[in-house]
Amino acid sequence: MTLELTFHGAAGTVTGSCMELRAGAQRILVDCGLFQGSRSLEALNHEPLPFDPRKVDVIILTHAHLDHSGRLPVLARNGCRAKIWCTPPTGQLLAPLLADSARLQASDAERRNRRPDRAGLTAFEPLYDDRDVERTVEQVETLRYGLWSKIAPGVELRFSDAHHILGSASVEVRAGGQHLLFSGDIGTAAADAIEPQAPPERWDHLICEATYGDRDRQLYSLAERREILATCVEPALAKGGNLLIPAFALERTQAVLGDLVALFASGRLRPSPVFVDSPLADRVTRAYRRYDDGESPSPFDDPHVQFTSTVDESRALNRVSGAIILAGSGMCTGGRIRHHLVRNLPRANSTVLLVGYQARGTLGAVLQSGSETVRIMGYDIRVRAEIMSVDAYSAHADRAGLLRWLERRAPVAGSLFLDHGEIPALDRLAADASEIPGLPKPLVPMLGERFRLDKGSPARRIGEPRPQAADLVAPQDWRNRYGAFVSSLEYRLRALPSDAARRRAIEAAERAIRGQEASGHP
Repeated sequence: MTLELTFHGAAGTVTGSCMELRAGAQRILVDCGLFQGSRSLEALNHEPLPFDPRKVDVIILTHAHLDHSGRLPVLARNGCRAKIWCTPPTGQLLAPLLADSARLQASDAERRNRRPDRAGLTAFEPLYDDRDVERTVEQVETLRYGLWSKIAPGVELRFSDAHHILGSASVEVRAGGQHLLFSGDIGTAAADAIEPQAPPERWDHLICEATYGDRDRQLYSLAERREILATCVEPALAKGGNLLIPAFALERTQAVLGDLVALFASGRLRPSPVFVDSPLADRVTRAYRRYDDGESPSPFDDPHVQFTSTVDESRALNRVSGAIILAGSGMCTGGRIRHHLVRNLPRANSTVLLVGYQARGTLGAVLQSGSETVRIMGYDIRVRAEIMSVDAYSAHADRAGLLRWLERRAPVAGSLFLDHGEIPALDRLAADASEIPGLPKPLVPMLGERFRLDKGSPARRIGEPRPQAADLVAPQDWRNRYGAFVSSLEYRLRALPSDAARRRAIEAAERAIRGQEASGHP
């Protein structure tokens, strides 16, 4: 049985995770997530899939985050009826996350199609709807950690705890006499865990994520993390404005809300109104409660916490001041947080607190970089609010943690692939991992690259990257640069000393564009 591995996503970027493993006649997908970040990356979600979904035999899902699961309903819409293997908690979380994704896509498409700057353009269509989500959930098959299961002829699967979020898993696959390990997203605790244990004959090939491959972070105790949050919340509310916390509904919202309620209860912070503007967070928490001890009081029941389920309740927050508002998404790529940003960013007494990783090209990353203007939903917004960041809530292992995890997987007989990272992180982790005894020199695949996997031998590239793969994962694509340029253009022109200077600047820009048109260069 020959094995081939193709990287359809999360190659040179941290989103769109999707790998295709061909084991003889069997076609197996590991994850199928949404691309998020720059407009160029997001556009990949609307391209035809790079494989025939009707010919997919099995899907393995490492965890429920949308950058790993968010295109599963696209497969269902296009005729895929393969079983989706995941852990029981992931199976519980999948339905509310994908249903919310479908709802957000529908509202986002409607909003985009109403924008004046899209007049006359092809109408935007959602990727999938509720029926596609229902079909996807019907295909779920769960498997507990530590158990082997035959998932296809000649193919076996075992999950181990990746300690990233509830239900997250590393994936072992045995096929064609080879033993493969896919790390999934690795959490901080997993960096020191001994599972999964190497087989006696060594791993044949290892695929490891590299999200924080170029960054070392200080690890904080729960008490230290809460104190860090308090030092951000206290001055933010003292200004009299709102504190916006963009947070994913899965894991991050629960952690931040639990810390806020604990700080209120201890007297460290004066109790303030907290609005969780995320119906999804409530549904996700119900899934969480299936797996907790049931003895600790839930922060979601605290009297200072209020959920805003309806659109009207969310809009009513426009009249609120001096409150903490948690809303998705965590990287400000969609959801209700964008409406709150439009309202609050121009206010000097408002604060935005970023509590998670901000992928390149996302609105969160643009705000984090200190941009004075941003473009949101077709509006050019001045940023007068204070932008703060804390790095105490990450569910990802840092560079040192990833290296410890890799050391525990050595030796590897064939190849080590690094994916799910941006180029600087991939390059740094590849350089460091190459120094670990027993590990081969890492391979860093790009979008579309395909490799043949042989037992005990380095992988051989048999398929080239997709055209312009490097441009797609560039730090800032032309759409992002255009948005930044347009949003700041009027302010920059007004800053010039005279109308004549403004006219000359516009004429120079027009000449430059005409020159590019005439040159015919790609």
